[in-house]
Amino acid sequence: MTVDIPDIMPYLRMGHVSPGQVLAGRIKALLGESLAAVRAARTWRRMAIPHKWLDSSKALSIRLAGCSEAYLACGTLGASFDAYHRRVSVSSGADALIVQAIGAAAIEKVMDSIEDDIRTELAEDERLVTRYSPGYADFPLAEQRTLLGLLDAPRVVGVSLTDSLLMVPSKSVSAVIGVASR
Repeated sequence: MTVDIPDIMPYLRMGHVSPGQVLAGRIKALLGESLAAVRAARTWRRMAIPHKWLDSSKALSIRLAGCSEAYLACGTLGASFDAYHRRVSVSSGADALIVQAIGAAAIEKVMDSIEDDIRTELAEDERLVTRYSPGYADFPLAEQRTLLGLLDAPRVVGVSLTDSLLMVPSKSVSAVIGVASR
């Protein structure tokens, strides 16, 4: 996986500006170690869209308008990345922030790679709609349990939820990706 400084900058809340020499040096110093800690895992499956999701989320029903099926997907950087982030945070809050931003950029790359792989499974007349995750807009975060359960994510990729619905490992993403006709 390749993650570059421009991928990281938005997660440092710096938009797309170029970092100064000192910040760029620190990012580069942490980038290699951060990516070495990644143990990415991914899973997805195609299925009919659960009607309860469309009934409970107007935003999701709008996003999936015209779709009868969707892919459920989950990606994670793994527990080793979380452990690395904790070690860094003990010695430097600034470095912890940079590592968090590297992780955010990296998990987006993982999710993008899932979508790339899914596209190879689509029929010629099909396309994907933008992925949508529980917790966005009015799509209940509690539906994360259903989504991860349908993917058997705890067993397949090692992603579970706390009682307060936080994903473990923390740099994990789940999503619904609609399949529409071209």
